[in-house]
Amino acid sequence: APTPTSTAEPLAVGFPYTVIDSNGNEVTFDRPPERIVAFDSAVVEILFAIGEGHRVVATHDFVSYPPETASIPRVGGAFNMDIEATVTLEPDLVFIFFDKFQEDLERAGVKVLYIETLTDDFIQVADRIRLWGGIVGNPSAAEEVADDFEARVNAIKATMEPYASGLKVFQDEGDLWTPGQGTLIQQVFDLLKLENIAADVNGYVQLSPEVIVERDPTIIIASHGDNISGTPAFANVLAVKNGAIYVPSSDALSIAGPRFVAGIEALAAWVYPGLFR
Repeated sequence: APTPTSTAEPLAVGFPYTVIDSNGNEVTFDRPPERIVAFDSAVVEILFAIGEGHRVVATHDFVSYPPETASIPRVGGAFNMDIEATVTLEPDLVFIFFDKFQEDLERAGVKVLYIETLTDDFIQVADRIRLWGGIVGNPSAAEEVADDFEARVNAIKATMEPYASGLKVFQDEGDLWTPGQGTLIQQVFDLLKLENIAADVNGYVQLSPEVIVERDPTIIIASHGDNISGTPAFANVLAVKNGAIYVPSSDALSIAGPRFVAGIEALAAWVYPGLFR
């Protein structure tokens, strides 16, 4: 998406800057951290989006966006951090989205910020962007990116306002695992007035082929490639018969960062080509 242009006055940079982590503890920054181990894909994307990606000195194995991250060292998988390698990088901040390694890192003298990954309210992505603008001392850039995110969500909301719920949808996250209530994707379905065939469950659940056939989705989102249409058990599902299977061109809808709204826009344009160009 094009970088938004703002004529507003730059926001004041305020330090000390205090953040409340997911354990309810205060984490105070007296100055912007210069060497961040960002053990979270969304935070990496936020920092690059606000022009602060140079602060990221390491991340985990599953970060793939933006392309500039290819040269950033990895210090573990998403849930398995190499503490020794992390400490060796001499970070002045380690960000984690789960608290398994928090005590070990703090025992090693490392400053840690633990905030859980967003799971049920994607509009809070804008708040997370603003939070990181405060942490790194660039609130003006963060405000522009956050405002852009909110404006694009509101534009989708306004377009869908006149319409009632419509098509039935099934999202295959792999091996027929699918999101239900309390997930970011359910919020996307609500925004786009789509009827989730798994809306009667919470979190993620693995549906049986029989349930999918019985609930007969009109469209299918195949997050990691179409493994549905070639399966004989699904031959009579309406989405399969009509070829209405959407394979996203990116992982934007899998990461609660600035690109999430682009993932919504792409899905909206596929489902409602007459409404979204």
